[in-house]
Amino acid sequence: MTTARAGIPPATLQQIRDSVDIVDVVSRYVTLSKTGQNFRGLCPFHQEKTPSFTVTPARQMFYCFGCGTGGDVFTFLMRKEGLEFPEAVRDLAERAGIPLPASQGFSQSQTGQRKRLEGLHALANTWFQQNLHDPSKGRSALAYLSERGLELPTLKEFGVGYALPSWDGLTNYLTRQGATPSDLVASGLVAAKDAQGSSKSTRFYDRFRGRVMIPIHDLGAKVIAFGGRVFEEGTPKYLNSPDTALFQKGRVLYGLHKARETTPHLDSLMLVEGYFDVLALHQAGIRQVVAPLGTALTSEHAVLLRRFVNTVVLIFDGDAAGTGAVLRALDVFRESGITVKVVVMPQGHDPDSYVRAHGAEDFLALQDQALTLLEFAVAQRLEGAAHATIEERTRRVDDILRILSKVSNPIAKNEQIQRVAERLGVKPQLLLDRYPAVLDRRQGGPQSQGETPTRGKRRLDKKEFREEREIVSFMVQGSLHPEHFKELRPEDFRSPLYRRLVEIGMRHLDREGGIDLSGFFAETGMDETCRDAVAELAVSVTHFEDRDEYIQGCLRALTQKNLRTRLDELIAQLRIAEREQRADDVDCLNSQIETLRGRKAGLASSTLAPS
Repeated sequence: MTTARAGIPPATLQQIRDSVDIVDVVSRYVTLSKTGQNFRGLCPFHQEKTPSFTVTPARQMFYCFGCGTGGDVFTFLMRKEGLEFPEAVRDLAERAGIPLPASQGFSQSQTGQRKRLEGLHALANTWFQQNLHDPSKGRSALAYLSERGLELPTLKEFGVGYALPSWDGLTNYLTRQGATPSDLVASGLVAAKDAQGSSKSTRFYDRFRGRVMIPIHDLGAKVIAFGGRVFEEGTPKYLNSPDTALFQKGRVLYGLHKARETTPHLDSLMLVEGYFDVLALHQAGIRQVVAPLGTALTSEHAVLLRRFVNTVVLIFDGDAAGTGAVLRALDVFRESGITVKVVVMPQGHDPDSYVRAHGAEDFLALQDQALTLLEFAVAQRLEGAAHATIEERTRRVDDILRILSKVSNPIAKNEQIQRVAERLGVKPQLLLDRYPAVLDRRQGGPQSQGETPTRGKRRLDKKEFREEREIVSFMVQGSLHPEHFKELRPEDFRSPLYRRLVEIGMRHLDREGGIDLSGFFAETGMDETCRDAVAELAVSVTHFEDRDEYIQGCLRALTQKNLRTRLDELIAQLRIAEREQRADDVDCLNSQIETLRGRKAGLASSTLAPS
């Protein structure tokens, strides 16, 4: 990244920064609310309950006070979309309508792989849909979808298509459109197999054959993968795209882009098990619904959901597999800050079949009997316990107490202990006495989100190097004037980080002696430690009655600290010189000490920076 960023003129990067609103870019992924001059939301890079992710439009920077991640709009897009720096520059430049000449390393031949794969998926989606609606090719697939109650408007809205049963239909189509073999394989749409025989050539074939095809979109509504459902003979029943540069199935929820599009201000989301559940519910007018992609729920899913809603309703089949999935969700959502409720479908039904048989109103009414995730987990372990053996009841109690050990809310935990005691016919105190024996014995539990060593170190820095931090913060925010920079000396800064930032700042002074922030941000952006620190300082907001006086106070306080340190060093040298009876050194050191004491006394008479 260093070379790429260094190869693009700072003026070009600054032009893109100035033309793109970081709030608009971040809002594609995070729900932001305005707080004063900044915007705040839940961090997209780690799980948290209380918003600590801050965006400052005035300085086009973001920073999370929880995990310490920060940077400019390029950094955000790179981290969120997994882009290389040139790709992020191209994406934002296209959005801003700023041309990037080939001389800056953006020739057509160097277009990022991500863009090429997006193009292949768009072409494949068109081809699949054409197949489905071609009377000679898609009749059987369309009949199957009709039997499942899906209507043409729904199929077209979600881009449902059909993969022909041939081995190379899509491969040939994409090749005719100019796709290279390497991109075909990288897309996950085509697989490669070494041919047998003396030629040893590689054979390419379609990954999806004879399947109903359901496109999977990112939050920007771009097709990034597919799910294929066999409807005649064949296995597996469902086949998803493999993980690619565009797609990681543990981080994507099917239908989320539609839920956001149809209901911009989401309060809650229903999470169902499969594609067809989402399609059927949407068709019935229930649009706040998503599904995982044939995989168990992950912590990344929880982070994704928390960006948009505070409540999630898990809707699962009542079989053993569905129940197991709900119980596993307890760990996923434990520290997410999301309220989770559970609806178990009536026997023999999934959301798809139920809404077709009973309608949207009855389906929504099922939520009236929803349990919280904790209540559901406890109820599952209590089922049949009253008639179980003593050993079995003890085992179930231990399971329940382990579940409750994961609950941070003491009131909810106590309520469940009371209910468990009532169901088992024992005194609550017996459960409380048993509780310590089954708790996880990790010392202090897992480190809470946001309380990272980095963050703790920064707290120490704020106290130990307060004046240094304040001065660098003013520099980053463009508040230092040329006369302030005349007083700055990097060697006066004891913090290696702040000293380095001042050194970089001094290298980017303009003709008037003030800082050129475009060059400063370009250089600090090449170093992750500097970038995160600059982002944190840039989004920090402090109000002063007299900012200039405060800056002068910080400069004086920094000078005083350095004078004190230098005095201590000279006094220590003086004592050694006196012991060794080096008269000339004693006289010289005494002279230096008196001079420094005079400077220190002069500063002491001035008003110091507030503490």
